[in-house]
Amino acid sequence: MHGITLTSSPSDWQILQQKDGFAEITLEGSYRVHPAAIEVGVESATPVARVMRESDNMAVIPWTPAQEIHAGENFTGTFKTTLTIPAGGLYRVETSLETKSTLPNLTWLYRGDCVLHLGVGNVFVIAGQSNSAGYSRDYCTDPPHLAVHLYRNRRRWDLACHPMNESTGAGSPPNEEMGVSGPSPYLSFGRSLYELTGMPVGLVQTSLGGSPMSRWKPGEGDLYGGMIERLREEGGTYAGVLWYQGCSDTEPEPASLYFEHFREMVEAVRRELGYEIPFFTMQLNRQVNGLHDEAWGMVRDAQRRAALEIPGVTVISTTNLSLSDGIHNSAQANVALGLKLARQVSAALFGGEPYEAPALAGASLVPEDAREALGLTGCWLRLTFDHVKNCFLLYSDLGCDSGFTLEDADGAIEIRKVRANRQDKNEMYLELARAPKGAARLSFEWQADPVRLPPVDEVTYLPPLSFWRVSLGEL
Repeated sequence: MHGITLTSSPSDWQILQQKDGFAEITLEGSYRVHPAAIEVGVESATPVARVMRESDNMAVIPWTPAQEIHAGENFTGTFKTTLTIPAGGLYRVETSLETKSTLPNLTWLYRGDCVLHLGVGNVFVIAGQSNSAGYSRDYCTDPPHLAVHLYRNRRRWDLACHPMNESTGAGSPPNEEMGVSGPSPYLSFGRSLYELTGMPVGLVQTSLGGSPMSRWKPGEGDLYGGMIERLREEGGTYAGVLWYQGCSDTEPEPASLYFEHFREMVEAVRRELGYEIPFFTMQLNRQVNGLHDEAWGMVRDAQRRAALEIPGVTVISTTNLSLSDGIHNSAQANVALGLKLARQVSAALFGGEPYEAPALAGASLVPEDAREALGLTGCWLRLTFDHVKNCFLLYSDLGCDSGFTLEDADGAIEIRKVRANRQDKNEMYLELARAPKGAARLSFEWQADPVRLPPVDEVTYLPPLSFWRVSLGEL
């Protein structure tokens, strides 16, 4: 074929990871002048390329000669060129063969291959189990968006839509589902992050429903190996990993090892990629009639600790999200979670408004003189939290509805009432049936199926991060 034939280029619908607001693309191919033009007379032939914004057909990069040209006989040859494209899109990359005729003032642009719907933005890896792969069984309004693209199991970039872990044309990758997946949080995440940053979002799906941490173990787990293979195959760099997993580790032994196994995986991924890729994680939601309450508490607490102790790891709470069955988030909840996650990513990576779940910072018994000033009688425990936007919203003032439990050497201590106020925005007060004796341990939203309406930040509507048996020392 005459003109330009591309042999190497980005793919249609691909999202390129931006760095400092730009990304480079490399085009390679061959060229050939049409025989009829040679008969008329050709003086020169130069491969050229340009980048067009698809929304208005304006040139972002005008026709630019290739940087490397290897000419053959009869105005044929090969070329290679690199273009630096600003963050944004969608773009169309066009190529052409610019010829100059021996006839006076006659030049011509011959046909060339194109790359369509290209974006320069931020690419995220989706990893974890069913709530990450997407297992909502109900419906929601969560349509595709032109700025959100997916590298599918069929090994090509495409417009993102639900379900993201469908197995069409997949062969047998480790993350191929046995059943039919559904809506996940990540279409909402991509659309929301685009609205916050103005940059397209690419997603690379590697999750699998029901997968325990052992399958993500570096060097042994098939899902870990499949994820690394997929990242090498796609070949780019990535803005972060979106990790939502842990339900399959809520038995005593794997739960006790969750923190170390997660840290091992994070460190291994970073070694493989050669840079400190951020991990954006979500605490477990719940399982109706689930077993091993303490194991659920251990996993949630490990997820909280990971954000405190492992650099570049963040976590968001989820226990106020609705379900579509006994363990999977509803479609509407996933839309809401995607928006929350986008706000957290925007803050962490792009200087957006801070967005974090409240986190326990300290606890102390309220002294008698302070109780009088606050209008409190009896024994009260003051809890202090970080990352509170305004104040706490309580759906109930009953201790049994609060999600908190307290124990000391003598056993459980009943929590009678819960209070919060706008004056002490980052504090909550728990009325105790008796004073703790010696060291005490406090937990919050730790059971397999904790209270459905925990306290939330009045602005973000995020409940505090779950924690399990945090030692309060001598109160």
